Amino acid sequence: MTEKIGKYRIDGKLGSGAMGVVYRAYDDNIARVVALKTIRTELLDGHSGAELVARFRNEAQASGRLVHPNIVAVYDYGEADGVTYIAMEYVDGRPLNDFLAPDVPMDLSASVACMSQLLAALDYAHARGVVHRDIKPANLLITPTAQVKITDFGVAKIESSTLTQVGDVIGTPSYMSPEQFRGERVDGRSDIFAAGILLYQMLTGARPFTGAASVVMHQILNTMPPPPSERHAGLHPAFDAVLARALAKRVEDRYQTARAFLAALTDAQLQHTGGVPPGEEDNERTVLAFSRPAPRPAPPPHTGAGGQHHSAAGSSGAAGSVGHTASLSASAPQWLVEVAPELQLALSLQIGPMAKLLLKKEAHDAADLDVLCRRLLVHITTEQGREAFQASVQTIKRKMGLGTAGTTSLARSGASLPPSQLSQVASGGTALQLSAEVMEHAQQKLLPYVGPIAKVLVKRFAKVTGDPAEFHRLLAEQLPNEQDRAKFLREMGG
Repeated sequence: MTEKIGKYRIDGKLGSGAMGVVYRAYDDNIARVVALKTIRTELLDGHSGAELVARFRNEAQASGRLVHPNIVAVYDYGEADGVTYIAMEYVDGRPLNDFLAPDVPMDLSASVACMSQLLAALDYAHARGVVHRDIKPANLLITPTAQVKITDFGVAKIESSTLTQVGDVIGTPSYMSPEQFRGERVDGRSDIFAAGILLYQMLTGARPFTGAASVVMHQILNTMPPPPSERHAGLHPAFDAVLARALAKRVEDRYQTARAFLAALTDAQLQHTGGVPPGEEDNERTVLAFSRPAPRPAPPPHTGAGGQHHSAAGSSGAAGSVGHTASLSASAPQWLVEVAPELQLALSLQIGPMAKLLLKKEAHDAADLDVLCRRLLVHITTEQGREAFQASVQTIKRKMGLGTAGTTSLARSGASLPPSQLSQVASGGTALQLSAEVMEHAQQKLLPYVGPIAKVLVKRFAKVTGDPAEFHRLLAEQLPNEQDRAKFLREMGG
């Protein structure tokens, strides 16, 4: 591997593609780590090579004029040792793609927080004459603290630039605006259209326009997707109006600025929460949502030639999302087998199709319904939703003849609780309070595995259970590596 490019010491490779390589590098002059984006030298011959260099320089010029916390900063552009490069801010993050799972809506708080940062950055860029023209998940980096960073301004349009003429079709088909497909002049409203596509995808788990490039082009030019509330049960219809305007075919009918889009989105979130503004729990939920890549749902079971697979097609609301109950292990206790269908339905009314996946995940080694209920409550974003789910759980208990307190888990741990704490368990709350020492110890042990997010995880799961063993198990589940999970539990004495 190359040891140095110009003044930059090369410390490792961050990624590579058809156009070139991105290195982790170090600027000795100012003691700064950078990401060094380079063009492959074999691509620089002839007319196409000159155009490629022009676009590369365009990226540096577009990003270089923008200084914003949600835009990757560009520090330098140059040519050295036969390599053309851009030195830019090194971001410790993952592309948004990693957090999007097919047919699984993203947490609402996380979706709105991500989109709010994106729109604020776009408003800033548009005011300075820069249109990105390729807003998509791959071009949004998410840091461990849930900060959004827009990258890759390679096809950006600068007001003073003549690099791109009317008639050029540039962008990624699934996220392009109608005017981009038609080769017309674009402005910031094309970025707004792309941001609308992205918001729709986060809220529903599906892109609004899908298929081959020609099919996508026809849909973007001629059809409107189903309202997001039809694909995600429990989503407030206010989001339908927001997306309808953001995805308007005519630029005159769209939000005219990213700031206006952001204001409408903020208002829709307030309508969804009954006027309650985002709080600390929403911020924690956002950080947790971006703490690791999204789970990929397992493919539906094969039903055979004569079988019929139920899907949400042709239906709205939650029913379509629970056509199949979460598949439980063969060793699942009888109480869980009996309550799973109704519990999944109750959960889907609050969080949509992801209820099936979460039920299967959280049901693992749950001692009783109360423990399972507390685990599931973490994933419901609104207080009204949590209250509705708890009420549904109480109805399921009465219907199934189950006790109202978590006696199974308490008996297993040998604990005895006063009536006041037993009633708290029955309502889905945490019966025992973890000591500050237990929480601090867990945070210190978790820190080497996940970094600063350890504090958020500890605080979040301390609200879910008061049992130290259960607390440690929930924290361990946040580690993607099995060996790390086992090591962490050993360190915690498990």
